[in-house]
Amino acid sequence: MDLEINNNIINDILKNKSTQNFIKQLQNYIENNISSNIEKEDISLLNSTHNGNKIISKYRDKMLLERGHILNNYARETLNKGEMYYIYSKNSKMIDGYNLCICKEGQSHTIIEESKESLPNGAKIGSVLRKVNNAYVLDENATKEIEKEIYNMKTRLLEEQNNFLESKRIEGHIYEMSENDGDRAWLFDITSGGNEAVEEINFPIELLQNSNEGDLFAYKDGEYKRNS
Repeated sequence: MDLEINNNIINDILKNKSTQNFIKQLQNYIENNISSNIEKEDISLLNSTHNGNKIISKYRDKMLLERGHILNNYARETLNKGEMYYIYSKNSKMIDGYNLCICKEGQSHTIIEESKESLPNGAKIGSVLRKVNNAYVLDENATKEIEKEIYNMKTRLLEEQNNFLESKRIEGHIYEMSENDGDRAWLFDITSGGNEAVEEINFPIELLQNSNEGDLFAYKDGEYKRNS
């Protein structure tokens, strides 16, 4: 009987909107912080932050595309050093496994799954590899060059993202929430009549915890406020 009562209490708590939002935020924090501390080198474009700044999906996709261009261009310019491979993430199905891509136009979307044992010492996410006598070799110089180019690219696009979002925050405009993701909101600009929801990462978290799809907000004095 006691167990049944406790289960009912737990179910009531889990149905609470604020609790659901808190759990979602906690999951985001674990994914972006605690899990990355397990292997500090596991920093990829799948993470939703850069230098502590949130990245919206629109610019994450841009970063992925530009990363591909950087890799393919560098591989083409250094073709004399051998075919180039890039470690871009951990493999979710293989213990100590990694996902690699071939840095070559038309082949970069092919996923190559390799165990840690098949890779050279020191190889990690972000490493550039070459193949010599059918074995992977770590190209340390290329790794440093690529890391620098990708970092600069992400920093540049982050500034572009900030300018984009700032242009969508218009004083006096009314916005409708189309989605609440726990740490960010997707908003339609009702005043402008736009048909594309903007992913807003600077939405007040306290307001977000008590908001639902269809709620209206006004942008006043540089922040979102519930439309009264």
